[in-house]
Amino acid sequence: MLLLYLLFVIVTIEKWNIKLLLKIRLERGLMKKIILLHLLLLVANLFVSTVSYAEGFGVYEWSAAGVAMGENYMFAENDPAVLAYNPSQITKLRGSYLQFGATWIDPTLGVDYLDRSGKIYNSSNNYSPVIAPSLFYAQDTKGNNFWWGVGIFPRFGNEIEHGRASLGRYDTVYSQMKGVTIQPTIAFKPHKKWSLALGLDFNYTGLRMDRAIWVPLYGGFDGGCFNLEGTSFNVGYVVSAMYDFNDKTSAAVTYRSKIRQSMDADFDVDDRPTLLGGPLHTRAHGVVTLPDSISFGIGHKLSAKTRVEADIVWTNWTTYDALNISLDDDILPGIKNVNATKNWSSSWRLGIGLEHKFSKHWALLTGYVFDESPVPDAYIDLTVPTGDRHRWSAGFKYTPNDYTTWAFAYTMIWTASRTIHGTAINPSFITATTNNGLTHAVSLSLTFKLK
Repeated sequence: MLLLYLLFVIVTIEKWNIKLLLKIRLERGLMKKIILLHLLLLVANLFVSTVSYAEGFGVYEWSAAGVAMGENYMFAENDPAVLAYNPSQITKLRGSYLQFGATWIDPTLGVDYLDRSGKIYNSSNNYSPVIAPSLFYAQDTKGNNFWWGVGIFPRFGNEIEHGRASLGRYDTVYSQMKGVTIQPTIAFKPHKKWSLALGLDFNYTGLRMDRAIWVPLYGGFDGGCFNLEGTSFNVGYVVSAMYDFNDKTSAAVTYRSKIRQSMDADFDVDDRPTLLGGPLHTRAHGVVTLPDSISFGIGHKLSAKTRVEADIVWTNWTTYDALNISLDDDILPGIKNVNATKNWSSSWRLGIGLEHKFSKHWALLTGYVFDESPVPDAYIDLTVPTGDRHRWSAGFKYTPNDYTTWAFAYTMIWTASRTIHGTAINPSFITATTNNGLTHAVSLSLTFKLK
């Protein structure tokens, strides 16, 4: 899907004459049609699941240049993607900007199981490469001290598959969370050194869970595999403030609110044994509160060609204290709930990024991030088996003219090993140890200055 998306971008440019498009001399009706087609492709891609490789199930891959700097991108210049990182930075824009982008993600993770007989089984999670696309538009209002913009990008996502025959099947057979944020934003400058921004987070979340059921009766047996699928929608907000100490140094803070997602879902157990009542088709209900977060950043221009940025992100994962699902009908005799205690902790994300312009047309970007896992040892599971992460990124920006900027990035992420202990409802193994957690990601974006 990513290749098709990028191919469509390139073909569109060529078909309608690149010189005219770059100079934005297309008729308004034609330009609107092109943007609409890209938007439809983008939305279609956004509803493809994303694989989480930030702390918890957070996603930060919002622009290619941002990825290249390790997502330390709160003070980017001439880039509408700052709507996702630091919305108050759009007050530095002069004119209007449109950006299309996508990140291709290819994660790997191994698991070593120690079963009840003392044997060790090696397994690997079945991942398919996925994408995290984005779209941003922002503009000024011609000297009226007012800016506005809208961003479409994923903030949360997770996908992992252990398989129906896996020793971890009573924990997770398959788990998928996908989502998208649509963020309209306004910004203004109450003072020459201050910039403020406020936006809404229209947040869509989809969830799928497949899990085998352990029945402790009669010494224990397999009670089938349930499938849960549902969606939810709610609205949060984002606020941002930035202070310019001088023309070289700025500091900013961005707060994103909690979002409470109440979900009604379909719940099916097609292979439930006759002893338990046979196949089950019912409705499930649950509530998950997506965490609030605070981002702090400071940016400094070492020279006219080089800038450095250091960011800190605190995410309040304590909101994810449990995943409790209530059912309209019994899944087991007398049991209408599927409950899981999470008790996650708040976590920190620390990073530094560098951008150096070699010339008017070329710039090199690089960054490093340490990502702390929010999952305590006592509550780690195979659904989100995240460990602390180290991430290195690099890329470049190419600006062939005053109207267009291409950005490319490559990221490599190493994940620390974790050990999961078997439980009464997941008795098929004594321990499961994750290993060889490695993710490769490639990002590409195209930014137009429209006027």
